[in-house]
Amino acid sequence: MTEVPAVDPGQFAEMVRNASDADLEAGLRANHELILGQVFERMPEFFEPSRAGDVEAVSEWRIDIPGADEPERWQVAIAGGGAQVTRGGDQQPTVVYALGGLDFLKLITGAVEGPQLFITGKLRIEGDLMLAARMPSMFRFAGG
Repeated sequence: MTEVPAVDPGQFAEMVRNASDADLEAGLRANHELILGQVFERMPEFFEPSRAGDVEAVSEWRIDIPGADEPERWQVAIAGGGAQVTRGGDQQPTVVYALGGLDFLKLITGAVEGPQLFITGKLRIEGDLMLAARMPSMFRFAGG
């Protein structure tokens, strides 16, 4: 099996910002495992331990993919100055983020802000809301 090379985060952000919603949704339908896999598997590279302090938490992302029966679930565990990502995962989440795939892509690339998605009901948050608000500052923005 040929390994797919990682896409530069800045180039990925630009592609998302320049694509139509219809194109992004079509891309997610066809390649959501690859796209989400690349995004989440690279998250630990962008984690900033100095910004997390002594936080120990598990964030769970539930991402609705067009045409899928169940949302994609990914857990990001923060502990001991590091971040570990697990597809699915069985840890008890401290905070849960639930949103559509299109909004997820826009959020992680900086095309839209989390509070905007939350206020409009496109991002649902369960659990520790203070941690949910702080979590993005623990990661370097890779979107350029």
